[in-house]
Parts: sequence; structure tokens; C-alpha cells
Amino acid sequence: MRRLLLIAVIALTMTSCEYFMAPGIEVEPKLYMVAVGIGYEHSRINDLAYTKADLNALVAQMESLLSGKMDYEILSLSDEEEGFTLGRHTAKGIEEIKKYDSDKLMTKEEFKEIFTEGFTSKPEKNDILILYYAGHGYDETGSLVYTYRYGTSVYGTLSSRDFYDDIISLFKCRKLLLLDSCYSGNFIEEGDLASTIFYSEDGDVFLSGFNLFSSLGDSFSSLSSSNNARPDVFVISAAGRDQLSYENVGGVRHGLFTHALLEYLDYDTDMEEARFTSKFDRKSVSVADLYRGIVDNFPIRDYKRKSTPNTTASKYDMVVFDFR
Repeated sequence: MRRLLLIAVIALTMTSCEYFMAPGIEVEPKLYMVAVGIGYEHSRINDLAYTKADLNALVAQMESLLSGKMDYEILSLSDEEEGFTLGRHTAKGIEEIKKYDSDKLMTKEEFKEIFTEGFTSKPEKNDILILYYAGHGYDETGSLVYTYRYGTSVYGTLSSRDFYDDIISLFKCRKLLLLDSCYSGNFIEEGDLASTIFYSEDGDVFLSGFNLFSSLGDSFSSLSSSNNARPDVFVISAAGRDQLSYENVGGVRHGLFTHALLEYLDYDTDMEEARFTSKFDRKSVSVADLYRGIVDNFPIRDYKRKSTPNTTASKYDMVVFDFR
């Protein structure tokens, strides 16, 4: 665990799917990513078996996907035997850029500095910044358990409010959070949860698609009435506000959410290998596409009910990759 018959869906009745570029300026966007995978095996906190496998697989597939198509910089943070380790992945290769003292908690300021000082350049308005997190979500607040003191049960948490106010607010670019943790739906602002794919008793989808809201009338209006502004940040979470996120079930060697994401991105989950793919050639991939891909590839149908991917509801969509 990484601790309604409704599932959160973005509709393609959205009025916009755009780069949000400044008028008259043609700049190739760059993708910046902070990818965090914490296993907790060096602590007295219950450990997670596949979070670092999740991290490594996603980073490898992102590099395969972006290579030669889009400039990128990925920072990876994981709890290695000798301490938390920060690495930088670019087209030039991989380098270790920092180790953190295993006898101390990483401070919130140090975590913030990963975003503000870890990249070789600062994300600009037309770029995209992604946070991927695989780890514990604390209590029912969903706070990220982003650090711990080795050999102890002492840990540090970062709430959604602190993350938004102290880190996300510093960036004017497009932003996306991919959260594989318990209670991660709490990172979606109140009123942003979209509605509605319904499941039959055996877990089959019997009403699906991306034109659902036209038939929902007032139920969608009540959700979207306060959502006319373009979101500052989009979120795709592994679970609802009061749900757990799961791993190590049914023979799946990743978190269920991350497995679905990897499958959509064309990672080989059977061989556990990143691969080059033509799946997205001459296409753009938006938040709605990612979300639908995760829902469609969710590996264990029965778990969709108790670990339901959620996302930001808005009349806007946001392009993540554009390979056209």
C-alpha cells in the first residue's frame, strides 16, 4: 500500500489544448522533471518494494521517448544505501550531483533547492516542469514523506499547501504533478476533481469516453463553475483524497498507477526495459491523454474501485509533449 464508483476524468469538451506560449514568440519548449522514488528500506518505516524500480523505469522511458525530439533535464532523487542521492539526466548522460547526510533529515529548504538549483538552467514560461513522486503519502492529508533519518522512524513531510506555496509558485511555466502515493488526491485543489466513469459490478467500464459531460447536465456545471480559469498546475494522482495507492499485488512489479503510466508510454514491463517507440510520432500528448492512458492501462481492474486515479478538472487541457 502507498497509503465512487466514480473516477475522475478530463473531458474533451475542453475549449483549449495549448502550449500557453507568448504571442509571436516561437521557442522550442524544454522538459524539466524532478523524479522521486523512496523505498524507506534504510528506516524503521514500512518499506515500499517497487518505488525505486518505478523511478528508474520512468526516467529511462522518458529519456527514450524524448531523445532527439525534445530537450530535457531530469533530476532523480532516491534513498540509496549511503544516503539520499540526487542525479541529473540529460542527453549528455547521467551524473551524480549531490549526496545528503543519512544521519540528518533533508530540510524543506534543501528539497526546494532541488527545484531551484538542481537544473542547469531555469524553466521559462514555455517550458514544462513535472514532479513525479513514488513514496508514502502521510495520514489522510496526502503529505509527501520525502525524507527520513537512516536507521530510525524519524521522517519529514511536505504538505500540498507548502509544496504549492514554497516551490510550485516560483515557476511560471506549465506544471504537472504525477503522484503515486496514498491520499494523493489531496494535491488536487478543492473543486478540481472531475467526474465520471462508472463501473459495473465486475469492474468493466459501461459508460466511458470524453464527451460525457454533455449528458451530465447540472452535475458537471456544479463541478466546473469555479474552474473557468486556467489551472496553474495540473495533477494526476494515483488515488482519491481518502484512498490508498497500491504496489506489489497481482504479480505487478511496479506501483499500479506507475505500471499503467509506463504501459501508456510504451515501456516494456515484461522485459523491464525502456524502448524507443514510434507510438507518439507526429502527435501531441496532453494531460488528458496521459490520464486516459493511465485509466485504460490500469493493471488490476478490481483495484480501480479502491485506488482510483484522479485528475484536475478544467475546461483547459495542457500539452505535455508535442512531436508533430
